[in-house]
Amino acid sequence: MRKRLDVGAPEVVRLGTAHGGWSVPTATIQSKGTAVCVGAGEDISFDVELNKRGFNVLTMDPTPRAKAHVAGVLDAAKGGQRAAINNSSTDFYDLEGFDEARFKFVDVGIWKENASMRFFAPKNPKHVSHSIVNLQGTKEWFEAKCETLQTICISNKINQIDILKLDIEGSEYAVLENVVQCGLLPRVLCVEFDEIWNPIDGALVERILATIDLLANCAYKFQHVDNSNALFVREASMIR
Repeated sequence: MRKRLDVGAPEVVRLGTAHGGWSVPTATIQSKGTAVCVGAGEDISFDVELNKRGFNVLTMDPTPRAKAHVAGVLDAAKGGQRAAINNSSTDFYDLEGFDEARFKFVDVGIWKENASMRFFAPKNPKHVSHSIVNLQGTKEWFEAKCETLQTICISNKINQIDILKLDIEGSEYAVLENVVQCGLLPRVLCVEFDEIWNPIDGALVERILATIDLLANCAYKFQHVDNSNALFVREASMIR
């Protein structure tokens, strides 16, 4: 993917843990705004750090374990207690400055249409992330409500998304196509291409490059990558 990185990328800062963190443009963080973070799992360190920097954060994940984890973090924030990240005995959230009034969690998934979808389990039962496209080819699943980004924005009265994070286990292709179609174009896109770790077939690279080209047609520049986490910034909003 590096061959399509644009020269002159903006300065970036990494927020969150090594596992759950993301790199985003420093200028975007300084300007604050609204972030929609899809895919919580048991590490919402990125979401928490955005909130602490003044962002209104909507976090989404229909997975029962993710819902329980976020509830635990919010309880800890209210009570001034510690909350473990990823069930760690040594890593805890820094909740100093976290404002619950700027944070909302909904146990809904994101998809290309409003529908109830099956989420298939990972092969390792210790892992939390489930996949609509059954990325790891398993048989166990749960069913949950899913909405398009447009419906999510209407339901939560969001007019402009400054940062959209998608960590959705192989559903990113379909969701991004829908995002482009509906015209709700965030200033910054943080996308994990989960197929890098669990390829569906031999056309992995073609799918990723096609998605990069799709976004390029909407003025997005592919400007940073950490392993499978890609950063896209809309050209009109770039600050150099």
